This record gives sequence, structure tokens and C-alpha cells, in this order.
Amino acid sequence: MKLKFCGAAKTVTGSCYYIDTGELKFLVDCGAYQGSRENEAMNYEAFPFNPADLDFVFLTHAHFDHCGRLPVLVKQGFHGRIVCTQPTRDLAKVVLLDAAHIQAEDYERWTSRAKEGGMTEAEVEEESFYTNRKPLFTIEDVEAMAQLFEVYPYSTSVNINNHFEFRLRDAGHIIGSASIEFWVKNEAERTRKIVFSGDLGQPGARIVKDPDLIREADYVICESTYGNRIHRDRNETLLELLAILQAAQKNEGNVLIPVFAIERTQEILYEVNLFVEQRLLSGLPIYLDSPMASKATAIFKQYPDFYDEDAKRLLNKGDDPFEFPGLHIVEDAEESKRLISKRGIVIMAGSGMCTGGRIMHHLKNNIENAKTHIVFVGYQVKGTLGRRIVDGERMVRIFGREYENNAKVHTLGGFSAHGDERDLSYWLGSFGHTPKQIFITHGDEQVAEEFADKIYKDTQIETIVPNVNEEFELK
Repeated sequence: MKLKFCGAAKTVTGSCYYIDTGELKFLVDCGAYQGSRENEAMNYEAFPFNPADLDFVFLTHAHFDHCGRLPVLVKQGFHGRIVCTQPTRDLAKVVLLDAAHIQAEDYERWTSRAKEGGMTEAEVEEESFYTNRKPLFTIEDVEAMAQLFEVYPYSTSVNINNHFEFRLRDAGHIIGSASIEFWVKNEAERTRKIVFSGDLGQPGARIVKDPDLIREADYVICESTYGNRIHRDRNETLLELLAILQAAQKNEGNVLIPVFAIERTQEILYEVNLFVEQRLLSGLPIYLDSPMASKATAIFKQYPDFYDEDAKRLLNKGDDPFEFPGLHIVEDAEESKRLISKRGIVIMAGSGMCTGGRIMHHLKNNIENAKTHIVFVGYQVKGTLGRRIVDGERMVRIFGREYENNAKVHTLGGFSAHGDERDLSYWLGSFGHTPKQIFITHGDEQVAEEFADKIYKDTQIETIVPNVNEEFELK
């Protein structure tokens, strides 16, 4: 059996793993690369396999770096089944339709400006990147892909044939996210078990349940996004968020929160709802300016069975955890533009890494104001505008123009949907000493290497950080 790392190797984006059992060929995830223009350019490269030969894609969850190239795969000949949970199916379609729309808008904007001329040198540089790359996929491509989904519940073993079995387990990352167990039997009737972590969440997170622990495997592929750090205590994070909101309200400054439409948005709404109910916050207008986040929240409401006990208790009391006085859902772009004149408000807008979407306009209009607070609640990939702001760059480029960053910048790691070094080590520890090999993926190179060294020292199990397109024989 062969395992090839076609993405998320020494980087946190572009998850894609190819497995050839000798009888079946399948992928775990087919994500898009995000971040720098060099990263994004990789989305246009040919797959290192023939999409038409694949029998399945097993999708761990609906984030774009895990599902973003599925429509491309289908466009290039894949006609098998896309296996995932129900929430993942629904959220992935929302994410990909939104991406198709944004790509079309960006391409049209840059080609129009290129024809008009009169751009700055920086704008010309950006224009040459965008106009030479047409959208990866269209809305029609997404609709064609959506016909191939096949959903399964957690914790139910599924036999595809006498030699192949799988089971989805709760990864605790976002609603519907999964770790996946595979049992593959060879011609000699010997079974090997391979486990993919997917992205693992923090135990004790709001809304979603804790990650399932898995007791044994021959081979484990584990993410390492925060594999070299420990998250800040959650209660401290909540107090910091509350203090930021109260300070901005007092000083009539705006708070910008670049949000990931799935999970992080709903978690912040959940916490602010509790602030309001506990009378720690009142009269602060909060604008959710993300059509995709609004759609994702509606999907969250459809699947309360996937919530943890705290969220279920709120629902049972008749409390909608995602609604509260002062919350405004921005309906269209015109309403979004009208927020320019407002002060003392909170704007939650996508994208979470400031790579596009409405947050870009709000940053452009607010980042030079010293009363502005920018609150990051998720991982910022190298090369993104979000990462440059977090790293403290004084001048940042937005839509081809330079802006001075005078805002107060906050990073609230306690809101991360990823487990930290301690959480990942605990999850891997549940396997005991059964694995023959552990592969560390989905982390920046230095982080992945450091985490791999730690796991090897703790377990003495061979721990490998693969290169992109490196292939291994699983014996």
C-alpha cells in the first residue's frame, strides 16, 4: 500500500493525501493552498495522480484548505464518491460556492483595472498575478461536485468490500469534522490500520465536542498546526476579549475581527451572547458582515446533535446561543459600505486571514486610526495580510496601496479551533506504542520538525515529517 503526501507537507495548507491500496485509490482531503502568491499558484499545478482513477475522496471537514480543490478534481474527471458527515457536506458547499463567487469577482476586477490602466507599480504586480490566473472553478463546477457527496455518521464502521473498511470519528475541530480510521486487508488477509487525524480541536471548546481518542493503529498521520506552543488559558482569553470590547465602546473605537466563517464566528457569537446575558456588555452594536458566516450559522442551527453539553443546555433553556440584542446581520454590500461612517462598533467579517472578502475594505478604512482594535482569533498563514499585521509590520498593502498600521493588534490564541502541543500529544498518546510510524503534517516546517522530535522522544516510535509529493510504502 502506498501513501503519498500531495499537500500540507511542511506547511499548514493544501491538505491532500493519496492512498493506493492495490485495489482502491482514494484521497483524504483535496484542499486549496492559501497564503502567499507562491502558495496560491500551486493550486493551478497538475495533480500528481489521475483524478479519473480515484474511487473515493474522504473529506475530514469543510475548511477551504481541506476541500478547496474538490471542484477542480471533479472538473478533471473524478466521478467517485466524496465521503464525509452531513454538516461537512452542507458547509463545504457553502464554502466552495462563496469561493467561486469571490474568484470570479476578483478576476473581473483586476482584468477591468488592467484595461483601464493608470495603476501603481504595486497594483500592476498584483494585477499580473490575478489576471494570468482565471478562477479555479465556477459555481457550475461546485454544483456538479455536490452531486457526489455521500454522508455517514460518526462511530459507524462501513465495509466497502472484504478488503476495505472505514470509520469517521469526531475530531472536535469544527462541527462535523472527522478523524478517519481505515482498515485495509492485503492478499495475505493481513489487516493494516491507518488513521488520519484531520484537524484536531481543543478539549473543552465551546459548541463542538472533544476529539475522540483512538486506541490503536499501524500508521498515524497527525496535524501539527500548533505543535510547538501552548494556547493561552481560555478564561484569560475571554476576559481579554471582554476588556477589548469594553475599551473600544468607551473610546468609540471600532473593533475589527477577521473571522473564519465556520466555527470561529459561531464561537464568538456564543461568547458575546453570554457576555450580554450576564450583563457584562450592553448597547454595543455588533455587525456580522459575512454572507458565508451567516449561511454557516444557519447550518450550525440545523445540527444540534453535534453540539457539546454546554451548548445543548442553552438550547434546552430556549436560548439561541448565536443571537443577542445588538447583533446586526449585514445583508448586502451597500449596507457594508455604510459602516464606514460608524464609530464604537464591532465588525466581524471574512476572511479570517485577511486574504479577501469584506474585511479588506474595513481594514482599509480603519487601520490607520489609533482607536481601532484588530482582533485575530485564528491561525495566520505566512504570506497573508493577517500574518503581516500580527507580525507588526508598520506599513501594509491593501488593494495595491500602502496603509500605516496604527491599530491595536490582539491575538487571542485561546479561540483557536486547533489543539496545541499538549492536546496533540495527548491525542497521539491514546495509541500507546502500537504505531509503526507516525507522520507529522499540516504545520510550518520548523513547527512540524519540533513536534516530531518531541513525539519521538516521548514514544520512541519512528516519526517522519514528509516532503510534498513524497511517497511511502506502508508494509
